[in-house]
Amino acid sequence: MYTHLSREQMMKYRTRALLPGELVAIDGHLGKCQDCRRELTDMASSTISFTSAIREAQSEHLSYEQMDAWVDDQLDQTERELVLSHIGLCKPCARQLKAYESYAPVMSAQILVQPAQPISLGDKIRAWFQAPQLAMAAAAVLAIAILGPMIMRDGSRGLGQDIAQFDSLPVSVRGSAKEVVNASTAERPASLAGLAPNADSSLQYPVSEVVEERQPILRWKALGGAYVVAVYDSSHREVAHSGMLNDTHWLVPVPLDRGEKYTWEIGSSGETRTASFRVLGEADEAKLAEVRASNVGPMALGAVAQQFGLLSLAEREFETLAKEKPKSQDAVKLLDRVIEIRGRQ
Repeated sequence: MYTHLSREQMMKYRTRALLPGELVAIDGHLGKCQDCRRELTDMASSTISFTSAIREAQSEHLSYEQMDAWVDDQLDQTERELVLSHIGLCKPCARQLKAYESYAPVMSAQILVQPAQPISLGDKIRAWFQAPQLAMAAAAVLAIAILGPMIMRDGSRGLGQDIAQFDSLPVSVRGSAKEVVNASTAERPASLAGLAPNADSSLQYPVSEVVEERQPILRWKALGGAYVVAVYDSSHREVAHSGMLNDTHWLVPVPLDRGEKYTWEIGSSGETRTASFRVLGEADEAKLAEVRASNVGPMALGAVAQQFGLLSLAEREFETLAKEKPKSQDAVKLLDRVIEIRGRQ
């Protein structure tokens, strides 16, 4: 049965709130569905314009990790499509990636060492004092002596403004969000009850977590061959079933019930892989909308998302926080803890 995009999915598409795999799948649907394209165009009077969204996308440049994975051919199909889409919009990243491809093999090439020749002790001492490495080391020591205290002070107070934003959160979620930040260990929230951690890295989303959307786009890594996907409710009644798929993502064609637990199975080459998830309940959905309306930063939003079991959202927000505050160990700890809760280490 042919299914159109929901209003919620279109709004997330326009506000760039989709996961990478969801964005690729919805782009593919829009390329085939004239009705959905027309409805999306009719929403052009909303507060966010396509032009500003494109400018925003251009400002998020590729990371060195992404370029390394591109050169080493370690990206899956969805990730490669996203890189290609980005460099099509962003000329600086396109030039940098091209340069990276050219010099990466040189940097990784084996260095040939010539047989050592006898060197006198005097020559060794003179060479040591003249070596550029010594000058660099001396400069590094000097920089640490001058900047070290400044860095430590900055790192210790770097999250002050972010922590202050917790006072802007609704009272109903403020206490639990602060508990996430103040916790000394990775504590699995009560919202994930009945969703045991799943270490199968071939299944990408959703896996042992809560999802915000009622029609999630299921994503997995390439397993070879064609795929068949089915979704079951908590009583193991089938609620959706795909045909044969060649893509590594599939949009659930029917709206799922809020607050309910579901299991999805993917069959490929005689193997079946399984993961479970829960759809965010109506009350928590309303609270999350209120949190977003308060315009808090990634730390507060990530903490609320973690308590709601929205682990993918929490991980994205804490990644943003760690990039914004690269000197903060607390930001790194928050990201590490949510990854540990996911059980995907």
